[in-house]
Amino acid sequence: MFQAVIWVAAVCGWCWLLARTAPLVYYAQRESYQVQGYIRHHLRRTGQMPDLLLWGLAVVDAIAAATGWLAVLWGTAALTIAAGVWSAMNWRRERENMKLPLVWTARAKRLAAAYLVLGAAEAVAAAGWVPVLVGAPAALAVVNAAMVLVLTKPLEAAVQARYKRRANQRIRQLKQLNQLRVVGVTGSYGKTSTKFILAAILGAKYDVLATPGSYNTPMGICKVVNGDLEAHHQVFIAEMGARHKGDIRELVRLVEPDFSIITAVGPAHLETFGSIDAIARTKFDLARGTSPAGVCVVNGDNPHCLREARTLDRPVLFYGLREADHLAAYARDITVGAQGTQFVLVLPGDGEVSCRTRLLGQHNVLNIVGAALLARRMGLDLEEIARGIERIEPVEHRLQLIDPGNGVLVIDDAFNSNPDGAAAALEVLAQFEGRRKWVVTPGMVELGAESEAVHREFGRRMAAVCDHVVLVGRLNQAAMLAGLREAGFPEERILLAASLAEAQAKHLTRLAPGDVVLFENDLPDHLERG
Repeated sequence: MFQAVIWVAAVCGWCWLLARTAPLVYYAQRESYQVQGYIRHHLRRTGQMPDLLLWGLAVVDAIAAATGWLAVLWGTAALTIAAGVWSAMNWRRERENMKLPLVWTARAKRLAAAYLVLGAAEAVAAAGWVPVLVGAPAALAVVNAAMVLVLTKPLEAAVQARYKRRANQRIRQLKQLNQLRVVGVTGSYGKTSTKFILAAILGAKYDVLATPGSYNTPMGICKVVNGDLEAHHQVFIAEMGARHKGDIRELVRLVEPDFSIITAVGPAHLETFGSIDAIARTKFDLARGTSPAGVCVVNGDNPHCLREARTLDRPVLFYGLREADHLAAYARDITVGAQGTQFVLVLPGDGEVSCRTRLLGQHNVLNIVGAALLARRMGLDLEEIARGIERIEPVEHRLQLIDPGNGVLVIDDAFNSNPDGAAAALEVLAQFEGRRKWVVTPGMVELGAESEAVHREFGRRMAAVCDHVVLVGRLNQAAMLAGLREAGFPEERILLAASLAEAQAKHLTRLAPGDVVLFENDLPDHLERG
């Protein structure tokens, strides 16, 4: 009888693992399957239900198994099943409000299968040989998932290597047969916008393929190269993201860029890099890996870029917003309004041209100048560049101006905020004179040790521009509140919300015709709730 109850408890524990599989795979996917990020996420959630319940049940299971207390084992088995049902129902509610859903890729399916097999093996081992550990597999579900990430890493590396070889061979073949030119774009921020801007400008003369959305990982780029890159394409633009040292070198080996742009070096992903210097070295691996026959253009207004550029054994071209001796391109006479931006593009020694764009903000002008400089080096004349600039479409969630038709203007800057981008967004908001100005923000993520100071400054900047501020989530709330209060912002105009959904339901009902609201960043689900 005792052994039968132990097996029932083991099966109930495995059913719990089954109920937790989808959320655990989701959190791993949101952390790019990186073990360190996955563990950090769950450490933020330590002490939350259902973890405490499962740990408690595991202890009770061990005591009951050691003493032969069958009634307690039956009770804990029932509670484990109840916890599994509760977890499944809670996951269903979470899934309905997710900004990015769980995508059951081949890797996600392999991870889930390995997780369930490991859990089943632990349950069988506990039930058959070590009954006091019968509750451990369920209690250690998060640890199991982290172990599976480690154990499956060699398999995933082998799978990825096959796709990388195929993509690299495809690029080399098209370079040899059709003179395909490859452009790499990286930076702590601005890279996605700059990629789309460059594609629009080069599109005035060439047949261009750019990685879609924020595809900037090895597998994302491989998917585009292996599935979409055709013989008729003359230029391929690859956005290159990095969260760890060596990430850019890996992408450089994959696509072998002929030209490149480095948009900025800043504290984005400081938590995983450890220092600004490490970020700068990683980003400039793109310059080091760009073909000697090609050109690398670099943001000359960014001090970290300027410092790192001095370490290179190759020349680069600098661009910026204001005239300076070291710049090969800059803008003047910048006018930003609700309908877009006008400016004069200046390439010293090469001429200048008047430009207009629907994009908002001076930071977008900076991105355009960098893209225009590279386009000029790739064979476009100034008139073609100006035509390309006018064709640029606003990128979704990046200072996108939306008029819902109810008298309230929305500035959607919800994608991956950074300190410079947030400051630029507030500058745009300040242009809307005569309107009541709102900001809805959770702050920024992965700023490491600089987070406190950055968010205090952000609070002070919001106080100088805004009439109402809605702070979303707890992650950066204290620092932003401190900055707002230091600047003397009225307490009654500071509104708090646990989530974006709560902010919309509880506070944004106060919006009235004539108001303008800036959505500055939108935390991933797992951080907003964490």
